[in-house]
Amino acid sequence: MTHKIIDLIEPDNGCEGFMPGEEPMVTLILDDGRKIGVYDRLAYEKGWDIGSKITDEDIKENGR
Repeated sequence: MTHKIIDLIEPDNGCEGFMPGEEPMVTLILDDGRKIGVYDRLAYEKGWDIGSKITDEDIKENGR
């Protein structure tokens, strides 16, 4: 099944930033209400943004 990304939440780590070796995550909000955490780098590479489509297979392989 394919879902639409209706919102995207990025963490705000303020002036502290991220810890060394910590990879930033984003939360994808889907049209069915699910919230899926994925690595920011991966979302960028896959082109997942508000309005984009994502499959159940992508979620199973990449969701956290």
